[in-house]
Amino acid sequence: MQQQLTKEGVKYLLAPFCWILFMMIVFFIAAGRLDVPRAWLAFGIHLVGAALGALLMYRFAPELANQRASARQGTKGWDKAILMIYFLLLLLAIPLTAGLDVGRYHWSDLQSMGLGVVCYFLFFIIFYWAMLINKFFEGTSRIQTDRGHRVICSGPYAYVRHPGYVAMIFASVSDALIIGSLYALIPSCLAVGVTIVRTGLEDKMLRSELDGYAEYAATVKYRLFPGIW
Repeated sequence: MQQQLTKEGVKYLLAPFCWILFMMIVFFIAAGRLDVPRAWLAFGIHLVGAALGALLMYRFAPELANQRASARQGTKGWDKAILMIYFLLLLLAIPLTAGLDVGRYHWSDLQSMGLGVVCYFLFFIIFYWAMLINKFFEGTSRIQTDRGHRVICSGPYAYVRHPGYVAMIFASVSDALIIGSLYALIPSCLAVGVTIVRTGLEDKMLRSELDGYAEYAATVKYRLFPGIW
C-alpha cells in the first residue's frame, strides 16, 4: 500500500516555491529594476517546473517526498557541508551575480537563452525520471538501512550511476544561460564543481558500504559522463 503524503512531505513539495521567491528577491534587488524579461522567463520556468514536480511526487512518490523533507539519521557530515555550499551558490550567488550583471551594470549579454531553456528541461526530465525510478533517492547521502537500501539499475541508472547529479549540473548552469549573464556562470561552474566532488564522495561511500554496488559499478562504468567519468 502506497504511503500517504505527510505534513513533512507537503513542506518538501512547497519548499521549491520558497526557494524561487528568494532567488527572485535576490535577483531583482541586485538588478535594481524589474524590467528584465529573461529573468522573468527563468523564474517562470522554475515555477512551472516546481508545480509539475510537486504533482508528480504527490501522485507517484509521496513516500519519497516525505523522506526528502529532512536529513535523516546516518547522513554523512561531508554531505551536509557540500549541500550548504551548493545551495548558497544556487540560491544566492548565481541570482546575485546575474542581477548585478544584466540588470545594473550590464557587464555582459550572452545570447544563450535557448540553450539555458534546454538545460532546464534536461534537468527536469532526468531529475524526476531518476527520482520516480529510485525510491531511495533521498536528499542527502547515507546508507538507508532503515529502508532496505539496495542498488537500482533500471531507468537512467542503466546508463550512469548518478543521474540525479547529472540533472543538478544542468540546473546549475540553466539560470545564467537563460538570463544571459557571463559572470553568473562563475558561481554556476563552482556549483558544477561541488556536484562533481559530491558525486565522487558518494560513489566511494556506496562502493564500500552498500551491498551489490561494486558489482553494479563494474557493469555501469561511468558516474556522470558516459565515455569520460
